[in-house]
Amino acid sequence: MRRRRGLWALLVFTGAAAIILALSWWWFSTNILSTLPTDLSRFRDWRPPLGCRIADSTGAVVDEFYLERRIWVDLEALPSFVPQAFVSAEDRRFFSHRGVDWLGTARAFFSNLRAGQQVQGGSTITQQLVKNLLVGNERSYRRKLREAVLAYRLEDELTKPQLLELYVNFVYLGSGNYGVEAAARDYFGVGAADLNPGQAAMIAGLVPAPSRYAPRAHPQLAAQRRRIVLNHLVADGQLEREEADAFLDDPVAIARGDPTERRVGVAYLTQVRRELRRVLGAERPSVAGMLVTTPLRLDVQGEAELAVRAALEALDQRQGQRGATRNLPPDRQAAFFARAPGLRRDPETLNPLPPKPGECFEAIVTEEDALRAGPRRYRLPVADRVVRDRSNLEKPLVVATGDVLSVCLVADDTVRLDRRPWAEGAAIVVENATGHVIALVGGYADRLEGFVRATQARRQPGSSFKLYVYASALMNGRHQLDMVMDAPLDLPGGGRERWRPKNFDNTFRGPVNLRTAFAKSLNTVAIRLLLDDGVDEVVRTAQRLGVTSPLRRDPTIALGSAEVTLLEQVSAFATVARLGRAFTPVYVTALEDAEGDAMQERALFDAPASPAQALPRGVAYELVDMLENVVQEGTARAVRLPDRSRAGKTGTTNDYVDAWFIGFTPTHTVGVWIGSDGPASLGDKETGGRAALPAWVKIVSMLEPGTPPAHEVPDEAVLIEREGKWIALARGRDTKDVLGRERIGNAPLPIGTARVTTTSTRARQAR
Repeated sequence: MRRRRGLWALLVFTGAAAIILALSWWWFSTNILSTLPTDLSRFRDWRPPLGCRIADSTGAVVDEFYLERRIWVDLEALPSFVPQAFVSAEDRRFFSHRGVDWLGTARAFFSNLRAGQQVQGGSTITQQLVKNLLVGNERSYRRKLREAVLAYRLEDELTKPQLLELYVNFVYLGSGNYGVEAAARDYFGVGAADLNPGQAAMIAGLVPAPSRYAPRAHPQLAAQRRRIVLNHLVADGQLEREEADAFLDDPVAIARGDPTERRVGVAYLTQVRRELRRVLGAERPSVAGMLVTTPLRLDVQGEAELAVRAALEALDQRQGQRGATRNLPPDRQAAFFARAPGLRRDPETLNPLPPKPGECFEAIVTEEDALRAGPRRYRLPVADRVVRDRSNLEKPLVVATGDVLSVCLVADDTVRLDRRPWAEGAAIVVENATGHVIALVGGYADRLEGFVRATQARRQPGSSFKLYVYASALMNGRHQLDMVMDAPLDLPGGGRERWRPKNFDNTFRGPVNLRTAFAKSLNTVAIRLLLDDGVDEVVRTAQRLGVTSPLRRDPTIALGSAEVTLLEQVSAFATVARLGRAFTPVYVTALEDAEGDAMQERALFDAPASPAQALPRGVAYELVDMLENVVQEGTARAVRLPDRSRAGKTGTTNDYVDAWFIGFTPTHTVGVWIGSDGPASLGDKETGGRAALPAWVKIVSMLEPGTPPAHEVPDEAVLIEREGKWIALARGRDTKDVLGRERIGNAPLPIGTARVTTTSTRARQAR
């Protein structure tokens, strides 16, 4: 009887167990297995998101941007103790288990049970990969089961070295660093291949709690964690005790560089980032692991930045410090607060961030003792309300409600006046032959991903716009020795007013040739030429030469009333220097993917192999000759040198608001703009020749080689001798009324000044 009961009990128990197992398997199959991917082969060649590296013309990496700061490094490139440090720290049985370490899990369970809290993790390296790549961080038994199954499957697809390589490149290691290479560069200033065992142990020890063990914030905890990992390396036979102990007193990290230190090339790098996003899309450059090589020359970039800063500081010395840069009426202040000029923004919400001590920004005077920028209010101490005048003497700062001041945060809500020059500047340097942009300055103190005045600010170009007027005149059959009248004009203005333009010196010269009128920048001549050819014709010429900004269509554009960017002006002058071949700025010279292979998209960044001929070659060379004459005899005489071929044009707007100089040598075109971000005047007599030209000279002086080249005279141009000088005309023009003789042969002419005293065709050119 008892045996029968026992048998029935066994049968019932066995049946119940079978039912439970069946139901469990059904639940496991339905809720776990059926929801999991079965093919993990994609992870054999998978790469996590990799940042974009930007290199200068020498190949040196000068910038990185990313969604996650990560730089891939092959396992074979690392010393064996680097990956082993991660194994010893996180998964000491990594090479013996098949994805899940049940012994390690049990050990961690009992350790946590004894401690009453989680003091030890049981996840293997493979499980950590699965959690981060596939199943997420949900705290549940269902997630742990999914994680275990996928860990087994992943171990079937990848070898142990492949898993370890993926792990050391994927894992988060604090301070925005993902992977061992990024962490090594940040914490120790070396690549992961150059780490020593102590440094590798410190980095590997960060994995469980990167914030808690952060070496710069918590150096003692980081050192304790390093000791534990070193002990594990000794216990695992990877290090000798004496060797491990030698690293215990080393620094846990190097100090970061001074965040206020000026960084060269910020505006250039900002422009390159935007060019990459424009061509490749907003997200791809940040995740594809590309290496982008640019034509950036750091030596030229540094000189250009110093030249612009020097020009602005010299202006400040001449004109004295300013208080308010402008006054905003109440109806425009809300937009100003929303724009928050100068303040950093949260990358997700785009809301203005509180400034840090030392950061400078613009604020509006809201009442006698209060300023406001963005959503916050600030206080300007009485002791700081002084500015220097032209004599370098201090005087009280006088402001009114609505005035805009540039200020810098001291601490809390206290600010001081920004003592940097109040004006701004920009510069661009390009190679004529290639279109390479080798330097770009966006302002006195550029900010990464900030406003780049060289490419974004549209300003009135003043007389530098006359290039398009004279180009149109030559295109329509004139030549530079044609005569035109410099005399008063009386034209319809706005409403009932009349427009009576004058020359800069308020004089009129009567009959004058185009060459002299261009060199002297005579306003009435430019307007007459525009009226003869038509506004639309001049606009079309500007567009052919590279201007893309919308241009107003009235006679005032002859004097530069239409707003353009510095890049557009530089592109136009470079087109002339290239004898009429259209110019396309090039910011990218090589593009490699994460594997080091050239990318097909590289061609999208190139200038056209056969650029359009924006101007006939003969007309372009005649313009080159006229622009060289501006330097020799006109408004840019300050840049002339007897053995150098330099050409360019000044530009100054009404009330001295904007000052320009755009010019070129046979090899490079350089543009400089000086002004403010508003309509404020630079000061009396602050012309392009005074405010902008000195910076141009400093930049060009370092670009010119020892043996100066000359512009080659194209077959489409003819040289005419007049008054002892060779003057270029485009072939096909009627030159019967030109006194002089034609030069035979169009080889490049030597640079220099010499009068012609012989009929020999070997006579030298006079400039």
